Amino acid sequence: MNTFFETGFWVVFESELRRILRSRRFKILFVVTLFPSLIYILSPNPAGDGINPMLKAFEAMMLNLLPNYWLGIIGQLIAIILMCDLLASEMEGGTIRLLLAKPLRLSTLIASKFLAGISALAVLFGVPYATVWLYNPVVYKTGLDGLWKGLPDLLLVLGVSVLILALLGALSMFISVIVNRPLYASLATFGVVFILQFLVPQIPYLQNAERYTFTYQTAVLLKAGFDKISSFVGVPSHSAIFFIALTIAMLLPAWAILVRRDFPD
Repeated sequence: MNTFFETGFWVVFESELRRILRSRRFKILFVVTLFPSLIYILSPNPAGDGINPMLKAFEAMMLNLLPNYWLGIIGQLIAIILMCDLLASEMEGGTIRLLLAKPLRLSTLIASKFLAGISALAVLFGVPYATVWLYNPVVYKTGLDGLWKGLPDLLLVLGVSVLILALLGALSMFISVIVNRPLYASLATFGVVFILQFLVPQIPYLQNAERYTFTYQTAVLLKAGFDKISSFVGVPSHSAIFFIALTIAMLLPAWAILVRRDFPD
């Protein structure tokens, strides 16, 4: 009997994750995501010493950079570029038929590639977050105790990022099975996301339309662990469930479209 590490899911997941991490594209995107953390290392500007100032500074930094940079337009474009390539490149090159000719279900292929992409994004965004988390105890002179006390905030920030990036990734994969070419799929997906984020807040008959944007929902999700975010209305658990449900809702039609193209199951 095959172990989990010998199943088709794991083989595709591991090979896809290795391919992404070793690619030149990933290295370039990594520099882009790491840039704010490098700037912080060069000029931290601490406001006092101790754990409380350190936690407040970390939360303030993330409340600024998460919606405006890492999960803003730049971060969204990074996620879209990476995730659109997963299926579109296989269809464009015709290699998807070779993959499905093996004892591998189409649903397994989509799930393994999706999770490989999200894992790569977790590394891409998690390393910059962890860099700030590791450096803060030095700046605020809190030592190992500072690392331990700052860990929940780090995990929260990473979890929020994964939730939002997963939705963007699912949307990217959905559009990529329609467009079939990575570049065009990336442009189409970014166009949809860009238009929605600027169009939705302008709808006059939709009350509090800004609450439906990634920027607002990022702050709502951070309320689960951050202090002083009362100005953003919403329940973090409800937002998390919404993002998970919408992610699944994007992946299912992507699977349905590929099934109708008569790929071998």
